[in-house]
Amino acid sequence: MTADFVGELLGSRELGDLASRIYRLGDGLRARLVSGPLQKTPSNTALIFFFGRCFKTYQAAVELLRVGFWQDAGVLARVLREAEYQVSWIVRGGDDTARLFLEDHQRRRRNVIHILAKHGSAEIKTKAEAMVEDTPDKQWPNWWSKKRDEGIGWLARQLERKAHPLEYARLSDFVHTSAPLADLYFREAKNAVGVIVESRPGVSEEHRDWANTVAFSVFAAFVDACGAFAQQMGFDFRDELTQINQRITE
Repeated sequence: MTADFVGELLGSRELGDLASRIYRLGDGLRARLVSGPLQKTPSNTALIFFFGRCFKTYQAAVELLRVGFWQDAGVLARVLREAEYQVSWIVRGGDDTARLFLEDHQRRRRNVIHILAKHGSAEIKTKAEAMVEDTPDKQWPNWWSKKRDEGIGWLARQLERKAHPLEYARLSDFVHTSAPLADLYFREAKNAVGVIVESRPGVSEEHRDWANTVAFSVFAAFVDACGAFAQQMGFDFRDELTQINQRITE
C-alpha cells in the first residue's frame, strides 16, 4: 500500500491525509500482530477477531466516503462504534469477559446447525442432523449478558461513553432509515421547479457538515478500537495514537 491510502476525501486533501494516517496505524498494528508469537489467551483471541473486523470495516467506510456514499458510511460508523465498545469491554474484563464472547460464538454456531437440520435442503439437512445435539442452546440477547435490558446502551454507560446518546442515536438513523434522514435525500429546489433527490454519489454543500460528521465518527471509532487493542496486546503506539486523536479533535 502506498503512503496515501486515499488522496482526497469528501473533496478534502486534509481529510484524505488523516484517513491515510489512520490506515497506516491499523496496518502497523496488523504488522506487529503477524510478525511475532502471541499468547493464545481468550482475550487475545476475541480481540484479534474484533481488530480484523474493524480494520476491514474502516477501509470499507473510507471507500464509501471517497466515492460519495457518505450516508451509507454512516451505517458502518455505527458498526465500528459498537465494535469499539465491545473491544473496550473485553480489555476491561479480561479473559473472563472474553470467554463469554467465545462461548456465544460456539452457541450460535450450534444453533445454526440446529436450524439447518430442521429447515435445510435434503442434502444439507442430512449432514446437519449428523452433527446436531439433543437440544439447541438458549440464545442470549447479547454475548456479554443474559439480561435484555443490558444491551449496547448499557454497555456504553458502563464504559462511561458520554457521547453515546447523541452519536449512536444519529448513526442509528442511517441503519434504520429513520424519518430524520428525509432531508438528507430529498428537498425542494430553492430556485427552480421540482425537487432535488440525492440518489447519486456525492455530497452537496447543504450536507457537507453532516458528511464531515460521519467521517469523524468513522475515524474516531476505529482509532478508539485501535487504542484499546494496542493496550491489550502490549504494542506501543501511544505517540501515534495521541497525535491522531489530536488531529481528529481539531
